[in-house]
Amino acid sequence: MKLVIVHANSTSLGTVANHIAKVAKSLGHDVKTMSEYDNFGIKVYKPDGIIWAEPVNIPMGSRYAGFYSIVKLTMKNVKQLWYGTTEGTPYGISATYPVWHTIDFVANSMYTANKLSEVGYNVVDVIHHGYDPNENNEAIEYAKVLRKKIERDFPNKIIFSIVEGPHIRKGWEKLVEALNRVPDNLREKFVVLAVAHKSVIEKILPNAPKDLVYVVGEFGSLARKHVLALYYISDFVLVPSMAEGFGLPILEANSLGRLAIFLNMEPFSEFADVNANITFQWDTINEVVKDGVEFELHEYDPQYLADAITDAIDIARSGEYEDRAKRAYEAVREMTITNLYTRLIKHLE
Repeated sequence: MKLVIVHANSTSLGTVANHIAKVAKSLGHDVKTMSEYDNFGIKVYKPDGIIWAEPVNIPMGSRYAGFYSIVKLTMKNVKQLWYGTTEGTPYGISATYPVWHTIDFVANSMYTANKLSEVGYNVVDVIHHGYDPNENNEAIEYAKVLRKKIERDFPNKIIFSIVEGPHIRKGWEKLVEALNRVPDNLREKFVVLAVAHKSVIEKILPNAPKDLVYVVGEFGSLARKHVLALYYISDFVLVPSMAEGFGLPILEANSLGRLAIFLNMEPFSEFADVNANITFQWDTINEVVKDGVEFELHEYDPQYLADAITDAIDIARSGEYEDRAKRAYEAVREMTITNLYTRLIKHLE
């Protein structure tokens, strides 16, 4: 099969597209990936199938919905799937256009599937995102070098890390406020290594306690190996997000045998062991319309996150950590890209 994968120009969906391509190639398929739809290139390539790895975000995704429709009308033998994610319900008049109802969606979580079904979109399957064991092994080798530097720069410190974009739902301001609420005597025991967008680095992180948060990279600029290695040398991966369609950092941390700290909410609870990881509660859902999506922001008191960080400090150097990490890994062990994306590709065969 000749397969085209069109993906959003984002870190997470670019990673997903590359993983799908890797699995497809291992199955013997001819694969072409692109971050921008190229109608002429696709017609020349003459694919048998197209996978659209795009967010179901109406302003961003409408043109791809249009391209999907054009392919359906002009290349009738080409099978298509939209492997989609959303952090809330598609919103607005544009979300009701008939073109959206001609698309076969594969949701990346039950949460995404439910949000798409709310507006009557056709969801044909739910396939979670996966992790690549080979990438993990490569990162672990690189981490041997990185660990020496971390131990030299931060001796005897518990290491927290966070790699997130700048969107309001990512919870950076919540994290900073939580760090300010951690007792002074505990702040001496840990550091937070952050990979953040320039806007977060300049506007939000300066409000964190002094000498607690260290920026180690700009979001979107690090190679996969470096991000995964950062997770591996960490004791805990922080995910303060209030809304997600899936939650790759949690999967990646757990697949590397590391614990994550996150809200006990869908879709995280669909695949992660909420008892092994360190989770905290949310209070209310604040519906915010932005970018063609009615985001369901799970609002929480930053004190909950501060308490979770405090609990993590207690657990980090105890025998309990290893037991929790093993259970967290077992929950996601089978979620490899081969196991999951083989099923996705079979929809087109």
